[in-house]
Amino acid sequence: MKLKMIIAIALLFAIGALARVIAPFKSWNEVERLSSYIVIARCGEPTAPMPNVITINATRSDSAIEIVSVLKGTNSLGSSRLLTDHDLQKGEIYLIFGYCDGGICQAYEEYRVVPLGKNFHTNSIADKPFDEQVRLLFQLRLENLNRQMKTEQEVKQRLEEGVMK
Repeated sequence: MKLKMIIAIALLFAIGALARVIAPFKSWNEVERLSSYIVIARCGEPTAPMPNVITINATRSDSAIEIVSVLKGTNSLGSSRLLTDHDLQKGEIYLIFGYCDGGICQAYEEYRVVPLGKNFHTNSIADKPFDEQVRLLFQLRLENLNRQMKTEQEVKQRLEEGVMK
């Protein structure tokens, strides 16, 4: 009985150590300050899950990425792997606020991964100060969202019309 209790307590401590804390969004200044790297990356293929590994708070996406621009941090351009709670799409380019160690980057909170589209080119932000680069990237995302919302609103109106007939 004592052995079962000790094993149960040890297991609870192990699970607690593996669980990750998801921080609520406070401000972009705070996100920038707490992110050891800020990069622009293109999403590649999802990576295969590691066998025989139990995950707590499972990662929604584990994908290969190609870092195409480093805005903050010591990362180099090239291949890496991104663990995130954001649903990633192959070929999509993202602005990522996160942490990186040993070729594995982590950006769990969904707001840390900002989609920029498939056709984004870094020359639109080249030679600009960091703050302006980030502002321009947010502006691009906002414009993309506004276009998407307009299209979705049109679809919604057509469907509502179909429901009312």
